[in-house]
Amino acid sequence: MKTSLKRFFAGVAAAAMAVGGLALGATSAQAAGPVASTQKGSLTVNASNGTAGHALTAYLVAAYNGDYTAKTDGSLDLDTFKYVVPSADESAVEDALTAAGVTASASGSATIAEEGLKQLTGQSADTPFGYTAGTATASAAERKFADALAAKIKDGSWKPSNTQTLTAGDGKFTADLDPEGLYLVVDTYAQTDNSNSTQSVPMLVGTKFANADIKTQPTGVGEVDMKNTTLPVGKEVVTDGTGATADNTPSYNIGDTVYFHLTTKIPDYSGYEADPTLQDKQKTRLLSLVDEFEAGKFTGTQVVSVKDSTTAIGDLQEGTDYEVTGEGTDTVTVDLKRLVNGADGAKTGWKAGDVIDVVVSGVLSADATTTDTVNNEDDKTGADKKGNSNKVTLNYSNNPKDNSQQNKVPGPVVNVYSFNLNVKKVDQDNKPLAGAEFQISNEAGTLLYFTKSGSTYTPAKAGAAGATSTLVSAETTGAINVKGLKAGKYTVKETKAPAGFFQGALPSYTVTIAEHYTNDDKNTTRPSKSGDDWLTTLTYTYTTLDANKLVTKDTTSTAAPDTSTATVKNVKSITQLPKTGAAGIAFFSVIGVAIVALAALFAVRARKASRLA
Repeated sequence: MKTSLKRFFAGVAAAAMAVGGLALGATSAQAAGPVASTQKGSLTVNASNGTAGHALTAYLVAAYNGDYTAKTDGSLDLDTFKYVVPSADESAVEDALTAAGVTASASGSATIAEEGLKQLTGQSADTPFGYTAGTATASAAERKFADALAAKIKDGSWKPSNTQTLTAGDGKFTADLDPEGLYLVVDTYAQTDNSNSTQSVPMLVGTKFANADIKTQPTGVGEVDMKNTTLPVGKEVVTDGTGATADNTPSYNIGDTVYFHLTTKIPDYSGYEADPTLQDKQKTRLLSLVDEFEAGKFTGTQVVSVKDSTTAIGDLQEGTDYEVTGEGTDTVTVDLKRLVNGADGAKTGWKAGDVIDVVVSGVLSADATTTDTVNNEDDKTGADKKGNSNKVTLNYSNNPKDNSQQNKVPGPVVNVYSFNLNVKKVDQDNKPLAGAEFQISNEAGTLLYFTKSGSTYTPAKAGAAGATSTLVSAETTGAINVKGLKAGKYTVKETKAPAGFFQGALPSYTVTIAEHYTNDDKNTTRPSKSGDDWLTTLTYTYTTLDANKLVTKDTTSTAAPDTSTATVKNVKSITQLPKTGAAGIAFFSVIGVAIVALAALFAVRARKASRLA
């Protein structure tokens, strides 16, 4: 058992064996019985996983004797050291020693309890927290003793005569315990403020020696690390179902499948029982990841894969290693209790600390949030109201004496985005114009298809019911509102003007939707990849604008558009087109060429006619 008292106890045991296993120094002074120290001893419990939710109580097991001395080199003189067990606590200590497999007899003035404590270290083992790895089987005598004493406190059969509390602060618990001595430190833990920890198993630890002559404290006394664990929980958007590549620019078309990578580790279940039948709630270990899609923003939610990526176990199988609930809803749960309890058919060979990787997916729905602006809130964490969020919660057992008690630890909230692209169609008098037809192509030149609802179009697959590549400006407003495009470069082309309008100068233009994201550096639980990316910059850049200046920022400006909406004008005749600049010259040059060609044609026909006359 890796205990702070192991080396110290070993020294005490060695001294005891040096005098034939009898009391430490059977002197005439001992016959009257050792006297407990009246000095306080300091104790520090390091809480590397944080103090939140924990409360530590120290119960006196045995005081140090008040007349121990130091050697000339400033170290403890073990020949003068003794334990003094309070008489009110002797029975409980003896029972716990028996449970630990320690047999002792009273010797001189030393009681059975005091003699037994000296022998406690003889059955030590270097195992996690004193248990056989990953089990509730105590493998060290000190662990058995500490657990037996703690059990007596819990069931009320031992009411310790000396109880004191430790004070939390700055990543540790401290106390000056009165008197100096050997203490059982018991943790009570209740999750608060999303704290992420297990309850520590009971700790057996001695205070520092208060005698100023002890210049060198025995190794392992006065300080101990809290025997608990914490688990990571991470989430990120990934490019595909393998979960291997982070997507740091998470924008999508409505109808696209979005993949999310969740990750955690298998807890250290040392000290926790297991129930392969999964019937006993107190013994059934808990470990699950709950993925929550923002309500109504995704459809077709499902679990793509689950694996232990640390060992050769690899891919885990649904139904034998884990169970899934909630597919197709906003909340999907991957429950790993079959694996960690060793249920029938579940894979073996996993160990504490193994990384569990889960990939889930959902289709961005027609009801997803779309945007053409960014959220300017200062605190860019969690769910972005301009995007579509997804969050994960990790659940795992946190009490080694009752596996049904669990932490619910929130992980990162990640966001994915989709954007708007609009046309405002007007006539030469800047009045809304209905019935104009447009098409949109992506950068590869592929014609895009949409489904229509009022004046709003959302991306659709070619051939899908109601899908069309023709977008028509609406009655009364002249609007075409495209909702749900990912960032990229698009070509917008008018293919047909309304009846009565000039068909020879139909405008087209390209627009680039460009986004920039900032990673949420406050999200300390995210993986080292994308995690939570917030949209912080969004631009619309228009190029290859119509040469006739029919595409403008708005009805009052001839400048190029710079938002999600372009104002596009139709005219009824050539004379209404702008006649300034290269565009006008080019247009009339085309007309001139056509007239010259027509004149030449008539000249040829005239010559032919004269020869026939």
